[in-house]
Amino acid sequence: MSMLIKDFDFSEIKSNFPSVSFEYYVSETQTFINCILCEFKTAQSLVEQWESIQDSVSVYHQPKTEAERWNVYLILLCPETIDIRNKYIIQNDTYIARKLIVENESVPVESSRVIQILNNELLGFDLKANFNEVTVDCNYNSTITDLLIDTPLDASVSARSIREEKVELLISYVGTL
Repeated sequence: MSMLIKDFDFSEIKSNFPSVSFEYYVSETQTFINCILCEFKTAQSLVEQWESIQDSVSVYHQPKTEAERWNVYLILLCPETIDIRNKYIIQNDTYIARKLIVENESVPVESSRVIQILNNELLGFDLKANFNEVTVDCNYNSTITDLLIDTPLDASVSARSIREEKVELLISYVGTL
């Protein structure tokens, strides 16, 4: 799965924010992840306008399904560095959408570069793992682990009964500490 550009009518939003460029990206296999790219010319304009933009997005961009509503991102792209305090506030605000600030990226940005950024930041395409040389030795023994080992997780009546017994054992064990 990767990200693709998709047509979206931003005319209403653009009329309110003429200095900001907007594009729309979705995940390739299904419209599960929706990204609205907002390109700012300065860090100051990003900090001053992000809240108003998210309010406009809440009015004009309504995802169709519940899954889509939880996977909307505002990608706030800027050619400058954002003050760390403002960056923290913006990226931790989850009203309407998750926010991702991309700093020090020349504007306007090519669609292929945006797709690369989204693939790396949202889908982890840039992550590499080499498990060939990894060994983990764990000699830790825990009474609680011993009590929980081989606990069935299915929804059958017998599995529930076993889990109830194990919970009672845990309560008894914790009570003796």
